[in-house]
Amino acid sequence: MRADAEANLARIIDAARSTFARDGLQVSIEVVAENAGVGLGTIYRRFENKEALVLELVRRLLSEVIAIAQRHEQDPDGRGLFDYFDEVGRVLQANRGTLSRIWSSPATTSLVASSRLSQARLLMAAISAETVRPDLTPEDIAVALWSIAGVIDVAGVDDDIAWRRHTEFLLAGFTNQAAVVKSRPLRSRELEDIIRESPLPSSDR
Repeated sequence: MRADAEANLARIIDAARSTFARDGLQVSIEVVAENAGVGLGTIYRRFENKEALVLELVRRLLSEVIAIAQRHEQDPDGRGLFDYFDEVGRVLQANRGTLSRIWSSPATTSLVASSRLSQARLLMAAISAETVRPDLTPEDIAVALWSIAGVIDVAGVDDDIAWRRHTEFLLAGFTNQAAVVKSRPLRSRELEDIIRESPLPSSDR
């Protein structure tokens, strides 16, 4: 790929990720082109339509989630599972607009399977190190990640208080050891703001 074409692709991907994260998937591809600073034809030379662009974002997101899990498989003392959740939460927030597609697209079945396998390895390492309850299952990890994605989707791309505190309580429940929740609780006003400003999941707005 030529250097200018590669730079254009990077601008398109970055603009699409941030645009969909803030405004949802209903935003037109014309808005993405404008935010990327490229012509509409430049996008269509790379992607047949908006759906193809969304699918590319989902593939990249899943690939990043898998890479994070694989990297944390090397963490000592069974800490990889905890560090994985913290890092993945930040990645999911940055990709908020495509969360509704991450586990449901037929085109990403193999990536989802790889992601769950990596999660299972992190869990087994944590169980072996006795840092989590021995009755936790890989399915528990998947459901916990779904719940974090749901909080992110409702709370919005600029609010990381809700999902971080939710994650810390989830992880505290995973372990039999004393756990410290560092994130402050949401204030009543902040919760009301979230409810008022995000009445529907981002994919439906």
